Amino acid sequence: MKKILLALILFLVFSTVCGIMLVDFVLERASNRAFEYLATEGMSRGIKVEFARFGDVGLNGLQAVQWKEFVAVINAPQYISVAPGEEVVFSIGEMNLDLPRLLKGVAAITAQDIGIRVKRNPDAVESLEAQMEGINQGQLVAEIPIVLTDKEKLVASLMEMPQKAMQFLQDGKTSIPFGFRAKSVFKIGGSVMEADITTQKHGGYFFLVMSPDDLRKIATKLNAELTEEEIRLVALNPLLAPAMLKITNVARTQSEAAHAKDATIPEDAYRHVLWSFLLSKAFGPAFAEKITNAHEIGSVQFNTEADHRMDYNNNRVGRDYAKAGYAEGQILQRAMTDPQVIRAPR
Repeated sequence: MKKILLALILFLVFSTVCGIMLVDFVLERASNRAFEYLATEGMSRGIKVEFARFGDVGLNGLQAVQWKEFVAVINAPQYISVAPGEEVVFSIGEMNLDLPRLLKGVAAITAQDIGIRVKRNPDAVESLEAQMEGINQGQLVAEIPIVLTDKEKLVASLMEMPQKAMQFLQDGKTSIPFGFRAKSVFKIGGSVMEADITTQKHGGYFFLVMSPDDLRKIATKLNAELTEEEIRLVALNPLLAPAMLKITNVARTQSEAAHAKDATIPEDAYRHVLWSFLLSKAFGPAFAEKITNAHEIGSVQFNTEADHRMDYNNNRVGRDYAKAGYAEGQILQRAMTDPQVIRAPR
């Protein structure tokens, strides 16, 4: 009797282990297929997945499907890159899909330790601050309704998820209910800046936003005069915000240094032309115009109509230089000699 009982126990243990291994194998295959589909969907939107893998996938008890140590390297368009024109490393420490909620028709997903960072040279010796530049400590909660009783609707809803994710990266908003919290860490002029990123809901859509209060603190550190309209626009583009702020700082410091070296250089005109030029090179002329126009709405210091006309004009000239393909090193000379540039209010 004892031998039979022992054999039964061993059989149950063996069956359980085999069952778990089979489930893990199926989950791994399904995950790989999902990643392949996601990569194809991304390619159609100009997002090239260079590399993607996960460390482990399986059941977390009977409560959740769990993925660990997911890493992907993407060659993304400028609109989702934390450093325009560079490859980005996207990572998730742990992600869970709640099985009891899934049986009730809700795909409840939680993810921890989410990071979005600029790809670094692995051979370069970098400080911890440099390695951590990007979005860190991300936490995600999302609840997506699905229809389990209708196979066609279920398949359609599953196929739409990657499309909606890619659309979110492009438009910065989605109708999928989600909550996200992370910290953006970046360096400007050798100083480390930090800003919180959270989610907001407006008009039936959910979108990411950078803390306006943190942006005001950063502006003070940089001695940058950001208008409230400018802060609002930067806050609504948290993935682009570090690059936008870096460009603002470069234009200010270079124009100040040039004027200090040669008093005949029109500091304000050069700053606006260079700022608009760099923004256009990084984000395109249409978005650059939005940013520079926001700076003219409710200026921090009093500007006359002539001041505004000069700034609008020089911002336009900067965009034209970017469209024409001028090099950054040519901008100072053109700002001093080009008759299109207004060097003093009139």
